[in-house]
Amino acid sequence: MLTKDSNLHSPKTFSILSLYVHLLDNYLDWLVDRFNQRVGTHVVTLNAEMAIMAEENLALTQAIQVADLVIPDGAGIIMYMRMRGLKHERCPGIELAASLIEKVGQSFSSDSICFFGGTPETVSRAAQVWQNKYPNLSFLIQNGYVTGDEEIAWKQTLQVKQPQIIFVGIGVPRQELWIRENRGLCPNSIWIGVGGSFDIWAGTKSRAPEWLRNNNLEWSYRLYQEPWRWRRMLSLPKFFWRSVLAMGQKNFNS
Repeated sequence: MLTKDSNLHSPKTFSILSLYVHLLDNYLDWLVDRFNQRVGTHVVTLNAEMAIMAEENLALTQAIQVADLVIPDGAGIIMYMRMRGLKHERCPGIELAASLIEKVGQSFSSDSICFFGGTPETVSRAAQVWQNKYPNLSFLIQNGYVTGDEEIAWKQTLQVKQPQIIFVGIGVPRQELWIRENRGLCPNSIWIGVGGSFDIWAGTKSRAPEWLRNNNLEWSYRLYQEPWRWRRMLSLPKFFWRSVLAMGQKNFNS
C-alpha cells in the first residue's frame, strides 16, 4: 500500500474475472520508484492458470486483490484484454525481475537481494550467476524446502537482514500466500513471486525460443519441458471459456 508521504501514484486497473491487472506503460520504472523510496511492494505475475486457480482458492484471490502491483504475465491475460478492445503489452515476470536486478546492480549500490526457492543447488547457482554480473550486490539465499523450525529460523533471518528485494520461487499459489503472510517481516522491501525463474537463471531449464514468446506460445514450450503439467494446462481452455462468458462486465477502474 502507498504511504501517506509518498508521491507515487496508484495505477489504473483492468478487471480480469474476479481479479485485475494494473495498467502501466513501464512497470519497471514504477517499481524502481517504489524501490528508491523504500515503499514496500508485493508484485503478482498474473496468468490464466493463476486466475482459474484463484476461482477455487479464496486465500489466493485475496492475496492477489491486496497486492500492490499485478502485472499481465500470461498470454491468456493479454488475450482477455484484447477481446475487450484493450491492446496492452505482456510483461513476463521473469523479465521484470531480471530488469530490476540489472537496474539496481548497474547503480553500483550495495543493496541486498534475496532468492528464496528451488533446490539448494539451483538457488545457489542462480545467485552466483547474478553475483558474477554485479559483484557489488549482496545475495541472501535459501532453498524452498524449509519447514518447521528451519522455516522459523529463515523468517528470523529475513527480519534481521532486511533485504531490499525478495524473490520467492516456491510455486503458485504457495509463493503468493507466503508473501502475503510474511511481507511484514521486511515491510519496506519489494516482494515478487517468480515461479521457476531460478531454474532459468541457473541454467537447469531454458525459456521458450523468442518466436514462441512473441506469439504468446511460451506455455507450449513449458508443457514440452514439463509434460506432467498437462492437467494444470487444462486451465487455459477453461479460462478462455470464462473470458467469453464475462464479455459484458465492466473492466476499467480508477
